[in-house]
Amino acid sequence: MAFTPPKLMRDKNESAGGRLFIAIDVGDAVRAEVTRVVAQLGAKLEAVKTPPKVIWVKPAALHMTLRFLGETDEAEAERVRDALTPAIEIPPFDVEWRGLGAFPSPRHPRALWMGVVRGAAQLGAVEAEIAQRLGAVDPEARPFLPHLTIGRIKMAGQGVDWPKVLKAVEVRGVTSRADRVTLYRSELSQRGPHYTGLISAPLANNQ
Repeated sequence: MAFTPPKLMRDKNESAGGRLFIAIDVGDAVRAEVTRVVAQLGAKLEAVKTPPKVIWVKPAALHMTLRFLGETDEAEAERVRDALTPAIEIPPFDVEWRGLGAFPSPRHPRALWMGVVRGAAQLGAVEAEIAQRLGAVDPEARPFLPHLTIGRIKMAGQGVDWPKVLKAVEVRGVTSRADRVTLYRSELSQRGPHYTGLISAPLANNQ
C-alpha cells in the first residue's frame, strides 16, 4: 500500500478533490504493536472451522480518522484546505493505545479496532475543532469514539467466538504523539488504496 508523506500542494493544476478524510497519524511503535497483534489474531482465526476473511490494514496505512469526507469536488476540497490551514490551538499530546474491540458489536463484528486509554479527551477536542471549522457540527451525531481500525471483516466464517478471540490477545500499552492533523486523499487501485497527504495543520500551544 503506497503512502505519500503529507505535503502542501501548491500547484493549482493538481486537483485537490477526490475521496478525502482527515486523520491523525500513528508512529512506528504503534505500527509494530499492531503487526504483532494482527499476527496473533490471524493465527487464532485460522484455527476455527471456517476462518473468516479479514482485510487487515497494512502498517504503513494505519491512521486514526477524525472525519471522513468522502467524494469531494475541487471547490469543496479547497474550502476544506483553507479551513485546516491555521494551526489548531490545542497543545500536542500523547495517545496511549490498549485493548481490542469491534464494530458494531463483538459478537457480530464488521471492523476490528484498537482502543484509546489516554488522550481520548484531547482527541475529542481536536475533532470538535475540525467539525466547527468545517461547519459540520451535528447536535444529533453519535459521540466521537477514538479508535484505530486494524481490520475489516469481509466474510464472517463459521465457529468464531469473537469475544473470546479478542479477549485472548493482549495489546501491550503503546503510545503515539499527536502533533498535527492531516487532510488525505485516498485513491483506489488493484494494489489497494494510495493515500496522499494534501495539507497538515499543526497542533500548537495556545499559551
